[in-house]
Amino acid sequence: MSAPGASPRLEPRRRALLLLVGSGVALVGILTLAVLWISLGVGTLRAGAVLDEPCLAAYDAAADGTDIRYTAFPPQAICTWTVDGQAREVVVQRSSTAVFGGAAVAALGGIGLVAAVLVAGRRG
Repeated sequence: MSAPGASPRLEPRRRALLLLVGSGVALVGILTLAVLWISLGVGTLRAGAVLDEPCLAAYDAAADGTDIRYTAFPPQAICTWTVDGQAREVVVQRSSTAVFGGAAVAALGGIGLVAAVLVAGRRG
C-alpha cells in the first residue's frame, strides 16, 4: 500500500496498454504526416512535369525571381515569380488541412502519452 500523498503507481498491464496505445497513435500520426508531405512533393513534381502553370514553366526555365516553397501549416507548395516587376504567387499543390491537423495532434498526443507514462513509471 502506498503512503498518503504519494502518487499512485500504474499497474504493469495498464502501463503496457498505455504505452502500446500511445506509441500506436503516435506512429499513425507520424506516418500520415510523412505520406502527406511526400504526396505534396510528388504532386508538385507532377505539376512541374506538365508545365501548364506559367510560374512552373518560369521555374523550369530558371528565370530570375522564381521560387517554389513549401509551408507546413497549411501544407502546400507555392510557386512565386515576378511578372512585369510584380511578385505573384500560385498554390501548386495543397494537402488537406484537416487531415494534417489530425495527424499532427495524433503524433504529438501519442508522444505525450508515452512520455507521461514513462515519467510516471520513474516516479513510482
